[in-house]
Amino acid sequence: MSSARPPPASFEPPPPPSRRRLRTGPGAFDVLSRDGAAAVLLFARAKLEAERRRAPGLVNGSLRAFASRVESAARRVTEGVHDDGVFIAPLFRLLRGRDEVPSFPTLSAFKARLLQAYNRGLLELATCERAEDVNPLMVAASAVRLRRTTFHLVRRWSRRNIFSALGDVVAALSPKAYAAAKDFARKVHDDEKRREGRPRLITLPLDAFAARVQTVVNEGSHDALIVELFREFDERGEATGLGLRAFKARLRAAHRAGSLELRACEARDGGDSEIVQASAVDHGGMTLHLVCRTAMPLPIPWGRPTLLLRRVRATMMQA
Repeated sequence: MSSARPPPASFEPPPPPSRRRLRTGPGAFDVLSRDGAAAVLLFARAKLEAERRRAPGLVNGSLRAFASRVESAARRVTEGVHDDGVFIAPLFRLLRGRDEVPSFPTLSAFKARLLQAYNRGLLELATCERAEDVNPLMVAASAVRLRRTTFHLVRRWSRRNIFSALGDVVAALSPKAYAAAKDFARKVHDDEKRREGRPRLITLPLDAFAARVQTVVNEGSHDALIVELFREFDERGEATGLGLRAFKARLRAAHRAGSLELRACEARDGGDSEIVQASAVDHGGMTLHLVCRTAMPLPIPWGRPTLLLRRVRATMMQA
């Protein structure tokens, strides 16, 4: 008696995961403030750049990813800057030198892609109005014509809504990176609640950053180890978008500017050796670990010592 043989197993690869996300109501990205959206946008762009380095062919196919990468490069570039834009030709040379546009090896192909992104509203192009003080060869090389308008520049800071820019970048992420960005957006929203209206440290200029750090340090009774201080800011929701390494760098800059004082950990300070090592900041051949307090000691709640009061009274009676 023969039994029916099971059907052969299929060795076909599974279909690629869909990039379409089901919406069941307000999501993590919908409840962000403008400042929170800016923080998540930086995080998502970093994820997108990491994916581009791992799989350039996959990410280069996305028009949104291309526009985001061009805008990001336009903000960092120093050559070819004119008013609030960057000339297209030197921007292309920068991206090609970094191998960030392998799908567009020629300037003409790069310009065609720019026009596609412009027509979709993903970036903004501009015309060079004052060309008398600009190299005419660079102006001519950057020219790209669309109907009756000739563009020469990519705007460094697009006037598009920041939420639209965030949506464009998020839509270009892989499912794994999208999930990471969504988790980060939830953390940003939670941090905004804990922050209670205070600004993020990363958004403050150096002097305001130092003043805020000094205020928190002065709330304690001892000089603060840098790692413990960073954890305190993280619990308060003020360290959003700022890692420990960047926090140390800003502390070093504030110490160099004289806005606050760092010092090395000594034996009398005690503390966990791992936390002390993690707090290390190198500066001028020294290794610093703590942020110094500047507040005056709190007054003794029971007043001055009795002996001192007797001396004062005796002096007053003699007078």
